[in-house]
Amino acid sequence: MSSDVRVPRMLRIREVAKATGIEPWRWYEILKRGEGPAHVTIGRTIRISDAALAEWIAACEAESKRQSER
Repeated sequence: MSSDVRVPRMLRIREVAKATGIEPWRWYEILKRGEGPAHVTIGRTIRISDAALAEWIAACEAESKRQSER
């Protein structure tokens, strides 16, 4: 039986920071406020899927565009 389920890559905060240019400490602040992408906490480890990060960035871009059109 074949499965077409795609398992997203789970990124560490330092990987997210490197990809986005946002410092790791800022990511912890964003997530603490509940303003960032969906994430998973396992013990003391936080992971953000590449898909959730991409969705969050797209949502931020869309919101920025809506605000600039006002």
